[in-house]
Amino acid sequence: MQAAITQALADLSFTAIDFETANERRASACAVGVVLVRRGRITDTFQTLLRPRELRVDWRNQQVHGISEADLHEAPSLADVWPQLLPYLYEQPVVAHNSAFDVSVLEHTLRDFDLAVPPFHCLCSVKLAKACWPHLERHRLNHLAHFFGLELQHHDALSDARACAEITLRALRAGQQLPLCYKQRELTAGLARRLAKAAA
Repeated sequence: MQAAITQALADLSFTAIDFETANERRASACAVGVVLVRRGRITDTFQTLLRPRELRVDWRNQQVHGISEADLHEAPSLADVWPQLLPYLYEQPVVAHNSAFDVSVLEHTLRDFDLAVPPFHCLCSVKLAKACWPHLERHRLNHLAHFFGLELQHHDALSDARACAEITLRALRAGQQLPLCYKQRELTAGLARRLAKAAA
């Protein structure tokens, strides 16, 4: 799988994903946006609201993404859309902006519906951005989107995933040495430390 992932990234092929959550629980995914990139071009997208098993939208979360409890009453669950979503992830390099959050939401929500977590590797576009553009003061998605002139409707899952994909493409094309870690799921784990060690 390592060789396939390495080749996919060399070919600029990956999946970008973003989740929004209904409340403080990581198992409360209420929206997902997915962007498929093949050979440096966006070739497919997928977006849907998701009804969590526990339908409870915290007002703080709603303030962030604007999704109300009423919006989710007729929404499919992750289990309902999993046959559509799985092919985007299965044995793919999956990128998210702050991947620790999005991968955790995916794993917790899958387990909440008794679904198996598929094999995949992930990358964090925050860490990629910090490695490629260390001179930037901030590496949040909205700041990077502004810096690169990308259209962004922040906290809309598909818009966030699309911006993540565009930033990742720029990072992979930047020419920066990116020593990835294949010993765990997140390929960008410890990236800053490995870059500092290589530069010493």
